[in-house]
Amino acid sequence: MSILTQLNYTLFQDINAHAGEFQGLDTLMVFCANVLILFWPIFLLIVWGMPLNWRRRALQPGEAEIVQERRAVVLWVALACLLAYGINLLIEQFVFEPRPFVTHKVHLLISHVADSGFPSDHAAWSFAVLGMLLFAFLPVYISVRRRRSKKGQTFNLVLLSKPLVFIIVAFVIGCSIGLARIFVGVHYPGDILGGAIDGLGAAYTVTLLRRWLNRPTYAVLRFAHTLRLA
Repeated sequence: MSILTQLNYTLFQDINAHAGEFQGLDTLMVFCANVLILFWPIFLLIVWGMPLNWRRRALQPGEAEIVQERRAVVLWVALACLLAYGINLLIEQFVFEPRPFVTHKVHLLISHVADSGFPSDHAAWSFAVLGMLLFAFLPVYISVRRRRSKKGQTFNLVLLSKPLVFIIVAFVIGCSIGLARIFVGVHYPGDILGGAIDGLGAAYTVTLLRRWLNRPTYAVLRFAHTLRLA
């Protein structure tokens, strides 16, 4: 057994060993492992934000730019998740890693088919969302703040904090899902790390393609605005 394989299994044991000790913790981890992934659509609706026609005040120039970017990111997230899933499927054609409960005695809290565990689809989808938020929001956040600072204009601190809050929440959700999948006995830490790398890589790839995605993206946003959804 290689050093990395041994480390992967040791970390798994350290986390999974606590399964079954506390009923409340088990319930929370099962929820995070099975259900929390379904919260991503709700989270993305929050990122999309309230349609402009529903707002009581006009948006500031910098605020309007960030809201537009938020909605573009939501559309790009769907593409990044599909790409991350495609990368996972490709890897699975060449790498088969049995799940922990197949080759070891573990504290298994949920049922799962005995397919390949590497890389984790849950982690790939989750970190594709996080990656898109990071790669899209931070440059806009920095550029808008710099432009308004040069003009001597004050900036809404709440507006500045929103993208950062989205990133932090996405990070917490993604890490919670990954940790829970290990805790309940269906993934090794390496599976989660591999999925996270795939998700971030997919998000970065989509970010690099923004030049070609901007035109169809903003066409969709204009159509959504016509339907009073944006």
